[in-house]
Amino acid sequence: MSDEQFEFLMAIDEYKRKNTRPFPTWTEVLEVIKALGYRKVAEPQSLAQFGKDTEPGQTSPKPIEAVK
Repeated sequence: MSDEQFEFLMAIDEYKRKNTRPFPTWTEVLEVIKALGYRKVAEPQSLAQFGKDTEPGQTSPKPIEAVK
């Protein structure tokens, strides 16, 4: 887990505790993200690069390896 991911998780956890919200809405999550200082500065990109079979910085799925 990167430092950035850890900081985000801690901010969400703090929000949930302070607001007694075990499941914040996506709007609330966006507010936490903004509170951390994130701002939209680039043009939108395809979400395909963020598929569950990709790693950070990788734009295509990982190849499937044969089981031996």
